Amino acid sequence: MKKTSKDFLKSSYAQVAISLSLILLISGGLWGGAFAITSGDKKATPAPPADYHYNPIGKPDPFQPFVDKDIALKKKAEKAVNILSIFPLQRVGIDQFNLVGIAGDAERRFAVLEIKDAKARFYPVAVGTVIGLNNGKVVEIKRDVIVIEEVIKGRTGQKINRITKKLRIDE
Repeated sequence: MKKTSKDFLKSSYAQVAISLSLILLISGGLWGGAFAITSGDKKATPAPPADYHYNPIGKPDPFQPFVDKDIALKKKAEKAVNILSIFPLQRVGIDQFNLVGIAGDAERRFAVLEIKDAKARFYPVAVGTVIGLNNGKVVEIKRDVIVIEEVIKGRTGQKINRITKKLRIDE
């Protein structure tokens, strides 16, 4: 008698079913058993009660990220601000500048600033020039004074700081 593929499949299914039932019988019915079978003189340990509930009070939330997103954004913004500017007028604070000259007429004026250091460098500025570490802006150039405004961001909001530099005429 010749075996067909159907007979072969039927026999393999039967073998698999018998093997699984033997495994379940030997393991003690792990899925439905309330007691685990142990070897030796040890007593069987009961499974946890069915009415057990997790109490999260006083425990950290396992799904909350470790790093707060707001803190990460603030650190990234601070890092961007702390990068040195490529412009020399923005590398030092406004208190490090001396006003040494003002030129022009009432419509259009320029001022010349000197940085207080050993190199004695001079820089021309006009209205709208960005200057200082806090990105101050020259808003006004008068006959003997320049006015610089800095926007300082604090906890309570933004504060506008007006700084005036007076032309000192040495006699």
